[in-house]
Amino acid sequence: MPIERTKLIQQIERIAPPERALDWDNTGIQISVGGPEIKRVLVALDVTEEIIREARALNADFIVAHHPLIFNKLRKIDCAGVVGGQIIELIRAGISVYAAHTSFDVVYGGNNDYLCEVLELQKIRRVLPEEEGAGEILGKIGNLKREMRLAEVCDLLRERLNISRRLPAVGDPGARILKVGLCTGGGGEQIEAFAANGCSLYITGDVRHHEALLAEERGICLIDAGHFDTEWLFVKNFAEKLKAAVGDVAEVYESKHGKDPFIYI
Repeated sequence: MPIERTKLIQQIERIAPPERALDWDNTGIQISVGGPEIKRVLVALDVTEEIIREARALNADFIVAHHPLIFNKLRKIDCAGVVGGQIIELIRAGISVYAAHTSFDVVYGGNNDYLCEVLELQKIRRVLPEEEGAGEILGKIGNLKREMRLAEVCDLLRERLNISRRLPAVGDPGARILKVGLCTGGGGEQIEAFAANGCSLYITGDVRHHEALLAEERGICLIDAGHFDTEWLFVKNFAEKLKAAVGDVAEVYESKHGKDPFIYI
């Protein structure tokens, strides 16, 4: 038995309220196509050619992705372009797309809370802004179950996130860590906020050179665990929540084809 499109979107937005998304984001419906009812939903981190093929093989008529397909300004939809070609392909296939991006990053039980759970952090709390009235800061703060060295936390991340490569880090490998801040995806621009909140370590991805230098100057340890590796958990987390909400009327699938676009040579 399918679910009405409007009811499906209502359930998605109960999980990730669009009004919680940050101003710069493009959270919400990206492509609305096909009939008024949805039978199969594919949950994925990104919308790529591989994910579109997976959706078509499943006869899915709706994709919920974390990262928006339409993010930067589009001046035209051209089949020769990557995004334009994907939009045309999705429309032809009758597959709608919804992006639950920062709307899911900020909520209780979202990406950041889930990573805290995976790392078994305790006393989870939000990040307090440096100035009163400042906007919401993505991420969470928690305590390790016991004090650990920076090198041990790197090992913990590799184990829990199934990372086989070495992790770029800032700080003394023997530094003692208890209070940890984290932001899934790319959060290098928030180092000052986590330092001001008294964190001895900040875990995020996509850290730039000057941000690493800032962490060093501020005396806060830093681990760049990668954008993909800190966010691929979205698929399992969001799919479980959506199955609980609509699983009796629509089929919800977890994508099996998300991958880090980088290789490490």
